[in-house]
Amino acid sequence: MTQVSTELNESVAIGKQSESGSYFPSSFYVANVMEIFERLAWYGFFTLSSLYMTNSVMQGGLGFSDTQRGTIQGVIPFLLYLLPVFTGALGDRYGYKRMFFIAFAIMTPGYYLLGQVSGFWSFFAILLFVAVGAAVFKPLVLATVSRSTNNQNRALGFGIFYTMINVGGFVGPVVAGIVKDVSWDWVFSVAACWIAVNFLLLLFYREPSPTVNGSSATETATQQSVLKDIARVLKNRQFVLYLLIMSGFWACYNQLFLTLPLYIRDFVDTAPLLAKVALFSPSIASTISEGSSGQISPEFITAFNFGSILILQIGISQLSKRFASLHVLVAGTCVMAASFLWMGFGPAVGGIGIVLAVIAFSVGEMLTSPKSQEYVAESMPSTQAALFMGYYFLSMAVGFLVAGLLSGWGYGYLAKTLGRPDWMWGGFAALSICCASALLWYHRRLLNIPRHKRSQHAS
Repeated sequence: MTQVSTELNESVAIGKQSESGSYFPSSFYVANVMEIFERLAWYGFFTLSSLYMTNSVMQGGLGFSDTQRGTIQGVIPFLLYLLPVFTGALGDRYGYKRMFFIAFAIMTPGYYLLGQVSGFWSFFAILLFVAVGAAVFKPLVLATVSRSTNNQNRALGFGIFYTMINVGGFVGPVVAGIVKDVSWDWVFSVAACWIAVNFLLLLFYREPSPTVNGSSATETATQQSVLKDIARVLKNRQFVLYLLIMSGFWACYNQLFLTLPLYIRDFVDTAPLLAKVALFSPSIASTISEGSSGQISPEFITAFNFGSILILQIGISQLSKRFASLHVLVAGTCVMAASFLWMGFGPAVGGIGIVLAVIAFSVGEMLTSPKSQEYVAESMPSTQAALFMGYYFLSMAVGFLVAGLLSGWGYGYLAKTLGRPDWMWGGFAALSICCASALLWYHRRLLNIPRHKRSQHAS
């Protein structure tokens, strides 16, 4: 922790120069580091959650059915992304530092207790407890980044923040994959330790000022104003339609975490790829195959998603600037559909085919995810851009809910009972194509309505 402490102390001095727009205050750096550790815990658990819940008790898992697994993976993330609509005002009301402490006090024991329960409802209840803590944390860290940046450095600031998310997403599953071979209990203990580190980082956290570089911060929200905003958003039928379309996209996107690890475990022969790795480094091959009977453990393959994003995101973002947001959205969704088909037929070439499919999926994600939010800013009434951007995340909540239910049924019935995982992946590809087609239809229909009338529809 000495090096981290030194860096954080240095950032305090750097923060004093933030008025020039070239530097960030200390709270920006602390929030980003806390985000890394929170993502280490979440992705370390969530990427392996399908394996843990469906592995037999003899293998150290819970022995849940695919329906039970899909229900948990759908309902809990749905609530996690829905609750920030209501918890977002807590930091303004009670102080960011105090609410950060409460969030960590909930998540730290929560992650540990996940490894101490074995029943469906007890596991559901503890994971819901963790989700509440994460729902308190999410709006706080986003608000800190927003308040500690200005018009000159905001794009850079959120770019750094997005990179930190992917650092946690890449490292978390890799570490969890290594420690799970010691014991599944270690996965949850390590996740609890990641969160506990944030208690130390909180000592360096400074409350963000309500006014940043001369820009007034938003007024403290109340529960009544939240309900009014929800009603205002729901009255805009075009935006609700867009949320429903993007919910389909997120339902497909989340199959990378919910379904792919099980598919790799049960249907993909990764032994030839493991043999190639062994020729290069026997120690790495041993690490990534522990407990997998000569196969590569799935989390090390899905980690290519986060790794490719870290390497390629900036370049793809620069390239996508040349094209209209809608065109990039549709292209990215179609690439994702192609990757699903690739997953369905990828086992023909073993583990290499699946790795390439994951990278192709990641390209689709890098095209679509940033542009889906940018499109909201372009197409919704400009006077209420912030409101609609905030409620865009409702599509992610609904997408998680649908993803879990589809994964539970699709994998349990199509893949395992009927023995046709290609039908399952074909279904996800078809849903992605439907989303792309719906986006085209939506965009053309929207363009037929003058912008000033769109504002009237949203009022």
